[in-house]
Amino acid sequence: MSIEREYNTEIAKFIDQIVKVYVDEKRFFVGQLKGVSKNSNLILSDAKNEKGQAYPKVLISQKYYQYVTLEEEPFPMQALSDRIATIFSKGHVKYNEEQGIISILNGKIVVDESGVRGSGPSAERVKKIYEQFKMDLE
Repeated sequence: MSIEREYNTEIAKFIDQIVKVYVDEKRFFVGQLKGVSKNSNLILSDAKNEKGQAYPKVLISQKYYQYVTLEEEPFPMQALSDRIATIFSKGHVKYNEEQGIISILNGKIVVDESGVRGSGPSAERVKKIYEQFKMDLE
């Protein structure tokens, strides 16, 4: 198999995956890879740069980036927050995207990617929602 064909086979596996495109050591874009031209120009959707600025689409010329890495799909905290909000009354569930945490009942219960912190019947209820949500993702 030629190197170019092998490269094309491997890059095709990145399509529709979350990737990080390094412009240099400190600057990058993270987003879903939607396309690659034969010249290795890239199209990302739902991208963010290193400062957290969001872009619906980014086209990156191959001469402006150094390398690309495959990233893990980020944990869908907003979707989890929305699911928890269906159980608690309006205003008691706040999702802080910057910190990646969900605060429930004014911080008595805190949820992040690694789990639920808090105690009592409400916290137990949130833990069940969290566990079910993780099972649904798999």
